[in-house]
Amino acid sequence: MIITKHLLSKFVDVSAISCEELCSRLNSIGLEVESLTHIKIPHKVVVGKVLSKTPHPNADKLNVCDVDVGSGVLQIVCGAKNVAKDQFVAVALEGAVVCNAKGEKLEIKRAKLRDVESCGMICSSVELGLPKINDGIMVLDKSAGTLVIGRELRELELFDNYVIEVSITPNRGDCLSVLGIARDISACFDLRLKTISDTDNILSIGLGRVLGVLTENKLYSHLLYRIVEIKELYTPLSIALILAYMETLKDNAMQNFLEYATHMTGVILNAYRLDECRLRGADSNSLQAQLYIKKEESGIEIVCAQDKILSHIGVSCDEITCNVKSEILILEASYVPPLTISEIIYESKAVCKPSLVYRSTRGSNPNLDQGMNFLCQGMLEYCDVLLYSGMHNITHHTQERKIKTTFQTINHIIGNTLSREEMTEILKRLNFEIDVTCDENFFMVTVPNYRHDIGNMQDLAEEILRIFGIDSICSKPLAFRENFALSSCYGLHKYRRRLANALLAQGLYECIHYVFASSKELEEYGLVQIDSELALLNPIVSELDTLRTSLIPHMIASSRRNLNLGYKSIGLFEIGVVYDQKRKESERLNVFVCGDKEGEHYPYPKGQKWDIFSFCALIKGVIGDFNLQNAFDHPQKAQNFAKFGFVGDPHILHPHQSGFVYRGNECIGFIAKLHPKLDIPQSFVCEVELDPTPQVLAHAKEFSKYQKSQRDLTILIDSRIAFYRIREALLEAKIPYLLNVYPMDIFTQGLDSQVALSLRLVLQSMEGTLQEQDLVASTQSALSVLEKAFGAKLKV
Repeated sequence: MIITKHLLSKFVDVSAISCEELCSRLNSIGLEVESLTHIKIPHKVVVGKVLSKTPHPNADKLNVCDVDVGSGVLQIVCGAKNVAKDQFVAVALEGAVVCNAKGEKLEIKRAKLRDVESCGMICSSVELGLPKINDGIMVLDKSAGTLVIGRELRELELFDNYVIEVSITPNRGDCLSVLGIARDISACFDLRLKTISDTDNILSIGLGRVLGVLTENKLYSHLLYRIVEIKELYTPLSIALILAYMETLKDNAMQNFLEYATHMTGVILNAYRLDECRLRGADSNSLQAQLYIKKEESGIEIVCAQDKILSHIGVSCDEITCNVKSEILILEASYVPPLTISEIIYESKAVCKPSLVYRSTRGSNPNLDQGMNFLCQGMLEYCDVLLYSGMHNITHHTQERKIKTTFQTINHIIGNTLSREEMTEILKRLNFEIDVTCDENFFMVTVPNYRHDIGNMQDLAEEILRIFGIDSICSKPLAFRENFALSSCYGLHKYRRRLANALLAQGLYECIHYVFASSKELEEYGLVQIDSELALLNPIVSELDTLRTSLIPHMIASSRRNLNLGYKSIGLFEIGVVYDQKRKESERLNVFVCGDKEGEHYPYPKGQKWDIFSFCALIKGVIGDFNLQNAFDHPQKAQNFAKFGFVGDPHILHPHQSGFVYRGNECIGFIAKLHPKLDIPQSFVCEVELDPTPQVLAHAKEFSKYQKSQRDLTILIDSRIAFYRIREALLEAKIPYLLNVYPMDIFTQGLDSQVALSLRLVLQSMEGTLQEQDLVASTQSALSVLEKAFGAKLKV
């Protein structure tokens, strides 16, 4: 955003403020100054007036001019095409140092050009160190200030100036204009903001007799129309110069006025030729015209005339091409809510005019009168134009934004104490309306309609703080307070890493796979799939077209890749989320091993293979004690397998080496050998649920200081009875002194449907050493339980 002190003076008097102080304050209120350039016109460059112009006798492209420079009349040879009699021009006298076309320093001396003496130079803007405004000399007009012949150019108001480039954040659309920045400056320095008055020089012809505006349905756009009759139009020097700094200067004088007024006020302005908008069949001398405002299917509102689209409001428009003499134009000021137009542009993918959309989507000035009056004033001041009386105003009610808060809340957000008077004074200077309640604790703030970035009490606190000055806030020491570190999330993280570290210590490798899976692969392995209405709409690749319902498929794939690479011993694990049929996620631990448990070394020259017992021992060392219950003969088989994503009986698991992992009465996972048909040698898998609550600290329990005793029993029992049932029956019977029971051996030869099962009873007392009679009694109680529950008998 480019501003100058000369432009700011149109809205606020900054003559008493130094440029350094101005830039420093702009930085402090969040309008960061990117660069500051002082316009330095060379010494000995004065205002001159061309008294006469005659062709050079020896050169077709040169002219000999007599120029009054106050101290006398100089003869100057000039090659510019646009030099003319009675022009006020910038004249570099002898000794002045200007720039040539290459930007090099050039000292002006008396010289002869094609045998004609030249005593100075009529300068272009580039030669004076200014941006290029045309291909000829720079013609001065009243917009540069009071033109006194012989006065140094650097003394004129327009050239005694600073150019400031300000970086505007995307939320401050109101500051994409000189008026918007002037508002903040007036609030900072407590200066009065100048108003833009209504225009004069108005024709008695009413706009309603010339122009009709029709609308279709309810519009979101706000529009204002006036009509101007151009008798003579040109781009004043002051306007050309600021547009040249912004690199938006054009040869079209009307387009320059529109761009300048938009830059100054923030109101989006446009113009249409009346000839293009005449009613169909109207006389060519008729002034009757009509505009039609309607909404396209895309949601963008357009301005039409005779079935021709003139502009897409807030999105795009064509540059007007008109005569600089004898032309009647329809002037348009427009505003669209920034959120509305942003959503419509995004959804419709409309072709946009970048400079226009940049303003409309960030929030242009909704006070259309300000922009229209400023444009008309500028045209009346510098050009020969007439305005028609009246205007067409298309608007609709918009809800005022009100914020209710308290002075204590604002102070709490700021972190310091400001008085109520200081807060209200700052907000009033920023044009916020304040209504204080009777108890003076709560107050209601009405936000100005051009401040699209203010929506809550935090925004209000920021406004007060940036104007009051962050450097004015008393510093406070930073209070250090250590938060309670043992949060549930931290506990769960520590639990996961404890499991991972235990598996890493056993020589396994941690895997991280995609949460995406192949639906074809899930079906092949007999695993459930996500419901079709919850499936992925845009998979990253066609092979990974759904979410995983089990960790097994990825573990099998990783194991096969490693087997193909020649590895004989593979141990992997993964902690990750899986999803059920309704896309509800849960976290699991999957451990997968295959091949050799130990490599070929002494005392195992052929290596040591994994088996179900060594794999269960590995899992126990990681997750702690658990009970393993035969899976395929389990009464809750279907329910437990479904819990872990299987559809029916899993055909990828070995039917005789599969078990459910129980902790207490809850099934938390399964351990199984993979079916040999998968062709992965000696492969075992375990998948268990991770407790969503972190593990609590272990509590010490009292233990006996007396020695344990053991008694072995061999019983004849039905071979179909699972051992976990035998163990549960014995422990639930509360047999005195019975601490634990586990199997020792099994014998089946010649016993038909029975087996000879050897059990070891572990007995211990808390009160003293067990006597023989105590051991006998406990053993007899165990035999009684087994006989009563399972029909077992002591083998003799």
